[in-house]
Amino acid sequence: MWNCGTYPWLGGWMMGHSLWGFLILAILGALVWKGLKNSRDGNSAADRSDSLEILKLRLARGEITIEEYNSLKSVL
Repeated sequence: MWNCGTYPWLGGWMMGHSLWGFLILAILGALVWKGLKNSRDGNSAADRSDSLEILKLRLARGEITIEEYNSLKSVL
């Protein structure tokens, strides 16, 4: 009665096998969540490093004083 010809490799989850569909969606959701979490965690250290480099360049160019440099560095 149920034709699973459209998605035979999924076991016909769209045609009544909701457990398989839920399992596949949960796995895909977990992978996406993990990827987003890793991308946010990985960028924070790089952003801080880049910010300190910019701060050092501004100090070297004379755009900011040593006091301003120390103050801004403590904020970062």
